[in-house]
Amino acid sequence: MGGNNLSVPLDHAKKTGVLSLQNKKLDKFPEDILELRRNLRTLDVSNNRIEELPDDIGCMQMIRTFKLEENKLGELPKTIGNLGKLEALHLSGNPLMEWPTPIHRCGNLKHLDLSRCRISEIPDSISSLKKLDYICLSNNRLHTIPDGMCELKLVEIDLNSNDIAVIPVGLAKNQVLRVLRLDHNSITCAGIPTEILSNSMISTLSLEANPIDLRKFREMNGYDKYQERFTATKRKCD
Repeated sequence: MGGNNLSVPLDHAKKTGVLSLQNKKLDKFPEDILELRRNLRTLDVSNNRIEELPDDIGCMQMIRTFKLEENKLGELPKTIGNLGKLEALHLSGNPLMEWPTPIHRCGNLKHLDLSRCRISEIPDSISSLKKLDYICLSNNRLHTIPDGMCELKLVEIDLNSNDIAVIPVGLAKNQVLRVLRLDHNSITCAGIPTEILSNSMISTLSLEANPIDLRKFREMNGYDKYQERFTATKRKCD
């Protein structure tokens, strides 16, 4: 995609602070975007063929929303941690393979989507993302939920389609967690702490397509309390 093709959206972005270049068949991250570092707040380069981000990406100090879904990124540059105002990072569908640790310095990050990234492990250092309230890690290769995630004040966690067998009891201590999605995992009743049912604030515990004995699940201590929360939430939504 040549510079002439970029001129119109770049000029528009200078006025609005929003730049959308999705589905443009981009093989490389357009360096011209860096010229907008003083006012660009939202950048969408999803559904392209970008394999790497430039180290200079860290100069985009005003970015709050960064959409990179469906590209070919194998890793993120360390300088992405310089995006101090970044609140939402969308990386779904990139072959990262490993957890992108540079994001741990993005102290204002609230929304993180790393679904379909082939990740097999979440480090405990995720606990440094103190403002994170939503995370999507569906369709990865995860086997465990780290203690570091239990330290966060997440409102919603999506871990659908992994290979997780145990829900850590530490998640029950998170008094703002409302939604925990674990469809298509390896959870049995033995992997569900009673504290999750009786003492947490979770009102949506999604466990479809797990090897759970539903009769035993409904007989677990705390199940009635969970059902009360679930029913109350459903009534509010109806």
